[in-house]
Amino acid sequence: MLYHDAGLAWLHFVFAFVLVGALVAELFILRLPVDGRVAKLLLRVDLFYGVAAVLIILAGISRVLWGAKGWDYYSVQPFFWAKMGTFLIIGALSALPTRTFMRWKRAADADATFTAPEAEVKRMRSFVMWETHLLVLLLAFASFMARAIGS
Repeated sequence: MLYHDAGLAWLHFVFAFVLVGALVAELFILRLPVDGRVAKLLLRVDLFYGVAAVLIILAGISRVLWGAKGWDYYSVQPFFWAKMGTFLIIGALSALPTRTFMRWKRAADADATFTAPEAEVKRMRSFVMWETHLLVLLLAFASFMARAIGS
């Protein structure tokens, strides 16, 4: 059981690092002028972000259902619910940049001279920055959850 639980934790962490890496990459890419090439790159990186988010959820569910602590531990853990709520907010915030990146790519496919408006790029960067800040809060909740009495 110990190795099984460690393996689930490892998967959860690996997918989390991929998610953070993709999010930080989006922040850096959004510093560039967004033309067709950059729009396609943003959408590709955002796909990694989305896939990592789904895999984190699956690994997390696996840890809750089949990990050493189990549902009885997590269901009464307030930091677990704070972490889940924060992850939900991050996911909701990520919808607008994803839709915008898709729109930019479609616009670039239709017009080879496409350049995203600077104000819109700054707005998307702001959304991604909020997601990043909320990830820091999520990590705090995860740390508090791991150190809770009874763990």
